[in-house]
Amino acid sequence: MGAMLLFPSTKKTKLPIIKDILDKIITFGPCKADTNMDAVFIMAFAGFLHIGEITYPNRKAKDFSTTRALRSDVRIAPDGHSMVFHFKRSKTDKTHSGVDIQIAAILGDRLCPVAAIIQLFNRNPRPLLDPLFSVNDRAFSALVVRKILLTRLAGGGILPDGYSNHSFRRGAA
Repeated sequence: MGAMLLFPSTKKTKLPIIKDILDKIITFGPCKADTNMDAVFIMAFAGFLHIGEITYPNRKAKDFSTTRALRSDVRIAPDGHSMVFHFKRSKTDKTHSGVDIQIAAILGDRLCPVAAIIQLFNRNPRPLLDPLFSVNDRAFSALVVRKILLTRLAGGGILPDGYSNHSFRRGAA
């Protein structure tokens, strides 16, 4: 106990993005970038994903096909009540064969992940082998998503300190 008083922890507080916060940072703006960003946030929350798992390390990279999310990795059920996201890699996937993540629709909810992806595909049509989230032929990097996340949090009246790209998984859990 005494050592804790003499040497307090320097760890930053790690805050979750819960549904109420997600609702405040979703804009449903008119431009393709807004549609992409809303879909990134909603999908990360609904799929218990870390932003780095569905974005890209380099916005100019050309080959995402083996490790990163492509539009072809999302399959929406014909009835629109669910979708399957093929997650290509995870630290627990020893065979590197990937895993399918089933994500249910939340019918009638503005934060429905299936509706967000359908809207993304309709408002920003791209070839199936393109990155899942992109604008103007440039994939979203995790760094860009983090900057926009912090901006949207502040714009929603939420102090952005303590939030990160991992906050979506933390909040969903």
